[in-house]
Amino acid sequence: MKRWGLLLLVGFFAMFALVACSEKDDASTGEGSTDEEVTLKFVHWVNEDVGKWESVISKYEEANPGIKVESIPLVENMNSRDYFKQLDLMASAGDDMDLILFSNVSDLVKRIDAGLVEPINEYLDAEGIDINTVYNNTYPSVDGKYYGLPMKNVTMLVMMNKAHLDEAGLEIPTDWTWDDYAEYAKKLTTDEHYGSYFHTWHNLFSSLKLMSKSEGTMILNEDGTSNATDPMLRASLELRNQLENVDKSSVPFTEILSQKMDYRQQFFSQSASMIPIGSYMVTEWGQFTPEFEIAWAPWPKNNASDEGLVPMNGDLISIAKSSKHKQEAYDFMRWLSTEGLLEQGIWIPSWAEADFDSMLETVVNGTAKPEAIHMDSLKSTLSKAKPSKPIAPPPYITEADTEYTAEVELYLLGEQDLDKTMDNVEKRIQALVDANQ
Repeated sequence: MKRWGLLLLVGFFAMFALVACSEKDDASTGEGSTDEEVTLKFVHWVNEDVGKWESVISKYEEANPGIKVESIPLVENMNSRDYFKQLDLMASAGDDMDLILFSNVSDLVKRIDAGLVEPINEYLDAEGIDINTVYNNTYPSVDGKYYGLPMKNVTMLVMMNKAHLDEAGLEIPTDWTWDDYAEYAKKLTTDEHYGSYFHTWHNLFSSLKLMSKSEGTMILNEDGTSNATDPMLRASLELRNQLENVDKSSVPFTEILSQKMDYRQQFFSQSASMIPIGSYMVTEWGQFTPEFEIAWAPWPKNNASDEGLVPMNGDLISIAKSSKHKQEAYDFMRWLSTEGLLEQGIWIPSWAEADFDSMLETVVNGTAKPEAIHMDSLKSTLSKAKPSKPIAPPPYITEADTEYTAEVELYLLGEQDLDKTMDNVEKRIQALVDANQ
C-alpha cells in the first residue's frame, strides 16, 4: 500500500508539473488564455476630427473585454494617395498591422497581388452570410475570393451651389446628360466664378463619359485587356477640353496645376459652381463650412435615352495577411461595417439592413452645418441611383491610370492634339497589358 501510495503521489506531482508547463506555454503564446489582451492595429487615412474613432472604438471595447483597437491614421491630410504610399512602406518594412482600410477595389487588388491582405471567405462561411445580401456590395470577388467588407457606400453624383443655380434661374437637375452639364456650366459661369471644376484625378475627371456606361467603365477590362479604344474615353477628353479651353466654363487645367488647387477649396470658396464627385462629400468638407446650400444632382448620362446607371464604390476594410489575430480582426470589422458605422454616424453605410432615411438624417445632422444640405435633392439622387456593373480590375490598373494621365496632361496643356493623344494612350496601355500577360 505504501508503494502504491508513493506511486500515486509521484504521478500527481508529474501531472501537476505538466499542467503547469502547459498553462505557462499557453500564457506565453496567447492560446488557451482568457486573460491575455489582444490589440488590433487598424491603419487608415481618416483623421480623428472626421472619423470620431475614439468614441466608436470605445463602444466596441466596452462590449468586448480583452480586445483593444488602436486607430492609426497614417496621414494627417486625409489624402488617400499619400496614405497608400505610407501603407506600402509599412508593408515592405514588415510593420505590424491587423486591419487595413481601402478606398476602392482598384487600391485593394494591387495589395492582393502583393500578398498584403487575407481572403475572408472562411469567416463568411462560418458565420453563414452572403456578402451580397448583407451588404449593398459594390465590389466583385477576385478569383472567387472576397478580401474585405464594404464600409461606406459612395455614389457618384454632382455637387451644386444652390445659390448659383438660383441666380442663373436654373432648376436642380433630376435627369440629365453631359451635354446638359456643359450647358449648365456655361450659364453658371460669371466674372466671379466658373460653372464647373474637374480635378487632377484623370481616371475620374478625364473619363467622365466612360464612367457613365453600364459596364466597361475603366481603362482596363476585368480580364486585363485594354479598354483604351472605347469611344467614350475619347469623348470624355473632348468634353473636358470643351469646357476648360473652348467654353471657358470650367477651371482650366493650367490654373489647377500652377496654383495647386484642391477641389474642396474650389467648391466651398464658391470659385466653382459644380463638381462631379462621390457622395462622401455629404460630410467630408475638410476644413471648410459651406456658406451656401448644397444641391445634389444625379450622375449625368451620355444620352437621354440611357438607363442612367451610376458608378458606385466605397471603402473596404480588410484583414492583413500578417495579422496574428485574424478572427478578432474579422469580428471587429463585421461590427464596424454594420452597427459601428451607425454609431459613427458620419457616412452612409453599405450595410443593407440600415434604415436609409434615418441614417441619412443622422449623417446630415452630424455635420457642422446641417442646414447647408438640400435634403430633398440628396434623398432623391441617392435613393434612385442604380449601380453600373462593378469589376475587379487587374493589379496593374494603377500603372494604366498613370500611363493615361501622362498623355492626358499633354493634351489639356495644349502640347499635343487629341488624335496624337489617343494614339499614344492606346499604344501605352497595350504595351502595359502585353508586359503583364
